[in-house]
Amino acid sequence: MEIRCLNTFIQVAERGSFTRAAEALNYTQSTVSSQIKHLETELNTQLFERINHTVTLTDTGRALLVRAHQILTLVDEVRTASGDESVSNEPVRFAMAPSVCSVMMGKTYLTFHKMFPHVLVKILEADTERMLEMLNQNDVDLVFLVDRREFHSDYIVASEKKEAVHFVVRHDSELCSKKNLRIEDLLQYPFFLSEKGISYRRIFDERLAERNLTVTPMVEMGNAQLLLELVELGGGISLLPDYVTRKSHREGKIRYLDVEQFEIEIWRQLIYHKNKWVSPAMRKVIDYCSEVSENQL
Repeated sequence: MEIRCLNTFIQVAERGSFTRAAEALNYTQSTVSSQIKHLETELNTQLFERINHTVTLTDTGRALLVRAHQILTLVDEVRTASGDESVSNEPVRFAMAPSVCSVMMGKTYLTFHKMFPHVLVKILEADTERMLEMLNQNDVDLVFLVDRREFHSDYIVASEKKEAVHFVVRHDSELCSKKNLRIEDLLQYPFFLSEKGISYRRIFDERLAERNLTVTPMVEMGNAQLLLELVELGGGISLLPDYVTRKSHREGKIRYLDVEQFEIEIWRQLIYHKNKWVSPAMRKVIDYCSEVSENQL
């Protein structure tokens, strides 16, 4: 049984398509078909059902998928132990919210890269809906969500943590001295907000809609760090998760506002699909991101 055939089998199983597997492996479709046929002949069983251009695993195929993951993981471990650095040629495809990217892939990542220089990471920024779509289509290996808590039987949650979100203003804003603030009070001031439809901004808009309220921000962008800098310069309010604002708040540059009956709760979740083969390189990225999420975000 050839390792390359097992790898091709996994790619077809994960992508649900001979064509998509061929694209991922840079093979022709006929090569993929030939390798799967070779594997089925060798095992004397059918691994996929092919009906109306759809490809689904048979019961035998599902059983082999579990074993194939184990075999390839063992092969990669043996290669790593023998000093073969080619095991991590393919990048770990990682989608995350824009507000997380600068933190997750900042200075700490350089330390990780020095420890594991042959683990390649390809970062894509997207909103929650798009990230889950890419995960389901196997266009990414991992996603890092900052949104409502995601529950789904098809997903493995590698790490998660509840995150507070606050309205923030410059430390000397007149709002800092006001008590019993209502959301209606804040809407009289200019807002600097993340793009419409993005996680906590979407939740904010939904909460406003429940009260027949709307907001028209002065500035709208995906870069949470720049939004924070605008707040520090004064003159406006933003709504940002605490992992973005914690340092500035601790240094006294900004203040958190307590708004009556308007709490927003989000979760940070590192997720991959249950059918995804977790390669040694992907495992290292998961461990790194879990540690950063727990201790530094």
